[in-house]
Amino acid sequence: MKPTNSQVAIRDLRVVVSGSFHRHMQIITAAVHELASIPVRVLSPADPRVVARQGEFLFVASDRVRSVRLVQDRHLESIRAADFLWLVCPDGYVGQSASMEVGFAAAARVPIFATNAPSDLTLREYVDVVPTLSEALRRVEASSRRRHAEGILIDPHATVEEAHSMLQRIEVVLTCQNSSRDPVDVVYRGVADLRAKVRLPTYLQ
Repeated sequence: MKPTNSQVAIRDLRVVVSGSFHRHMQIITAAVHELASIPVRVLSPADPRVVARQGEFLFVASDRVRSVRLVQDRHLESIRAADFLWLVCPDGYVGQSASMEVGFAAAARVPIFATNAPSDLTLREYVDVVPTLSEALRRVEASSRRRHAEGILIDPHATVEEAHSMLQRIEVVLTCQNSSRDPVDVVYRGVADLRAKVRLPTYLQ
């Protein structure tokens, strides 16, 4: 049977799973197996069976070397290449390594999803809480389809006017302290909309 567009999109997705190996390894393992069965390509940890340790650091079966730095560097590069990061923190706890990974994903503009919000208020700002892993996949797929639906033609006059209007709305939020709307949401949504409006795709669909 020929796969549907949705099935193809899921199969092409890449994900990294993060969390505390010491506290939540059973749930991390379940998430990896669920993603692999869909199938979604789990870049790291591909095989989460613990096989060795160095101090507090746990090595899993998919770690090819026994170097903390090289294993962690590979995990970070996997995050950079992923379509999204799945954060496992059922009780809100995010360890130091996973916190670094959340920060790295945020800097790399990789979406971060979890079913529970981190206890840390700062980390919470960068994590989208969803009811299920399936909902995270749906959102990532929808975002991917929007990116690939871009065309190459724009109306320069209308685009410039609309971009100027977007900048004015952002300016109002940044300079007005008593705005009733969440300034973080307004500014970042405005910047994303502005970027999408003026970007010229390099491919045709």
